[in-house]
Amino acid sequence: MKKAIAWGVGIVIGVPVVLAAAAAILVNTIDQQALLNKASAVVKEKQQRDLAFTGPVQLKWFPSIGADLNGVTLSEFQSTDQFLKADKVSISLALLPLLSSEVVVDAVQASGVTVNVVKNADGKFNFDDLSNPETTDQVEQEMEDAPAEGGQAVNFSVDSIALENLNVTYADKQTGLEASLNNFAMQSGRIEQGVPTDIALKGNVKANKPQADLNIDLNTRLEFGLGENLYANFENLKFAVLGQLDQQQADVNVQASTLNVNPNTLEVKAQSLDAKAKGQLPNVGAFDVSLSSPSLELSDTVARGEAFNFKADLKQPTRSINAILDLTGLQGNLKQAVSAALNTTVNMVEGERTVNLKLASPLSLNMKSQLIELAALSGQLNVKDPALPKKEASMPLAGRLEVNNTEKTAELDLNSKFEATSFDLKAAVKNFSKPAITAVLNADKLDIDALLPPKKNANTETAASSGEKSKDTPVDLSPLRSLNLDVTANIGELKVSNIQAQQLKTKAVARGGKLTISPLDAKLYGGSTTGVITADANTQTVTVNQNMTGVQVQPVIKALLDKDMVEGKGNVGINIRTTGNTVNQMKAALNGKVSVSLQDGAIKGINLAERFRNAKSLLSSGSNSTQKTDTTQKTDFSSLAVSFDIANGVASSNDLNVMAPLFRIGGAGQVNLVSNSLDYLAKASVVATSTGQGGKTLDSGLNGVTVPVRLYGPFTGVQWELQFKELAKEAAKAKLQPKIDEKKEELKGKAEEKVRDALKGFLNR
Repeated sequence: MKKAIAWGVGIVIGVPVVLAAAAAILVNTIDQQALLNKASAVVKEKQQRDLAFTGPVQLKWFPSIGADLNGVTLSEFQSTDQFLKADKVSISLALLPLLSSEVVVDAVQASGVTVNVVKNADGKFNFDDLSNPETTDQVEQEMEDAPAEGGQAVNFSVDSIALENLNVTYADKQTGLEASLNNFAMQSGRIEQGVPTDIALKGNVKANKPQADLNIDLNTRLEFGLGENLYANFENLKFAVLGQLDQQQADVNVQASTLNVNPNTLEVKAQSLDAKAKGQLPNVGAFDVSLSSPSLELSDTVARGEAFNFKADLKQPTRSINAILDLTGLQGNLKQAVSAALNTTVNMVEGERTVNLKLASPLSLNMKSQLIELAALSGQLNVKDPALPKKEASMPLAGRLEVNNTEKTAELDLNSKFEATSFDLKAAVKNFSKPAITAVLNADKLDIDALLPPKKNANTETAASSGEKSKDTPVDLSPLRSLNLDVTANIGELKVSNIQAQQLKTKAVARGGKLTISPLDAKLYGGSTTGVITADANTQTVTVNQNMTGVQVQPVIKALLDKDMVEGKGNVGINIRTTGNTVNQMKAALNGKVSVSLQDGAIKGINLAERFRNAKSLLSSGSNSTQKTDTTQKTDFSSLAVSFDIANGVASSNDLNVMAPLFRIGGAGQVNLVSNSLDYLAKASVVATSTGQGGKTLDSGLNGVTVPVRLYGPFTGVQWELQFKELAKEAAKAKLQPKIDEKKEELKGKAEEKVRDALKGFLNR
């Protein structure tokens, strides 16, 4: 036993002594320059690269093997272009730990290092030749098999790292991406699994896709594990990014007293977590967001936290948005579910309008199934706007929301009841990347006008002349190309754009770039309407096929056009089609047919009966009489029928048929939707009657006379012209006609008498 112990002690003491002696002999006998030359020759032969040492070199052999290198350069493959350059590199590896399968690097120091990395158009990197795929695979296999054969896994550690002025450029010839790490510096203590160490890192990152120029600064105390025990624990974490991203300012700061992350167990622990980001993005505007939690713990076994707070401020040229989200009472675990109480507030200011939304609900979250559920949503929507009819509107909200990120689906149930309005909405979304949206809206009464500012009065936007076109407005149907929509609505009473409808039933389907609204059925002002509307983004066309039956047309026209033109109850048929990229283009391409048939109504703008009663004085003047449309005056009719054939934005009609107590009206003309004007010549034939409009008789000498009445001018200023020049001729002709007829009869009688006398004389011979 004593002998064995002696041998053991001798080996323990003797081996290091022998190694030290051998190292001393090597250092003093090996020609270091010859060794470096040999290394350069091997690299040239095997790798076809130029390896050069332009500065002094110091080799180390015991107790650590290593080297201090100065002025090291390595060329590209088969080229003199530089791949790597290092002003100074110092690295050493402890020998004795290698005997127990441990790699201990005493220190790594480097300064003035530049590496140029290129990904070629064929997908290969400019360093691929430095590794032999077969050798690499063999080494990896041996490392995987080593533990199974009873060997020990290799552990490594680095006593310290000191890097200064590290620069790496990267160019991707496939995508055009160019990026660089510039002037990076790193200081650390001992780098070893399970050993906390201080780390400080800073440098600059530049890129062209997107354009970036960012300064990075990291200070923390880090403990980590690798392999099956992968984790990272940060203490006193301070991380900052400041600079330009996509030509916009970016500023990110993350701080935490502790932050522990374990990807294998989905474990996250944080104390005094505070993350902030601010900057400006092209489509977002200026933003300032923050996330904070005094204490947070999430894992497969537990989920708890004092509070979780998220804030976001967005400022855009025309609006500002502030959002706050709070989670409290966090409990559960990530393996099953996490629950919390959610409260959120969103405020938006746009001009004089302010919008406030408050929502609260229990929150359930399952990380593995990625299911998010807000089972009992409740909240309030408040809008204040001087343009609203009541200056403000308030709407309570209730419902539920479920989002399944695994199946990429979402479901929403939402209902509200406020003032005289109530609705119930059920919506679902499938496939978040290409959403397919379905929804069903049921409402007993819905007043859209109460929630929106009133439309501008069309009369305030008058045109300067009859030929002036309205300001053109783009019509973009392209959003329909990506829209997959199926919406059904059933509304008991609806008010929108001042139109009041009942029992509305409609369905909107959008697929393949085409939107179809069918049916569009409702009860409307004593009658009903049914039809189909389509919009096709593939051909940029819109079609309307709508039929109204037994409808009072005056409130419909007033609501749609803000014009008081005609009264009456009857039928209206619309079948039109158009195409174009702007409103004016669509006007010019409008084609189709419109027909109107009304009973017991009136034409607004002129009282023809009254004008005819005063016709004697007008006839004597022998001139035409013109007046502007006066909606306080009207011409009654018992029936009206007319149709328009529309071609390229011009509606033509030649079948006007109006039956009135005092006259019958026919006519022909055009309505030009391109120039927003009309030119229509109506012809009123006066008929004999005891009384007419207003209970008055028509004693003007116009019985049997056809009176030309011309309507012309821009829509904003239509004028009526009674053409009395023609009327005087017609009246004179009508007055002389009885005498002419009488003379004809007299001449006819005399002629017959002469014929009889001649016949008698001939027969008596």
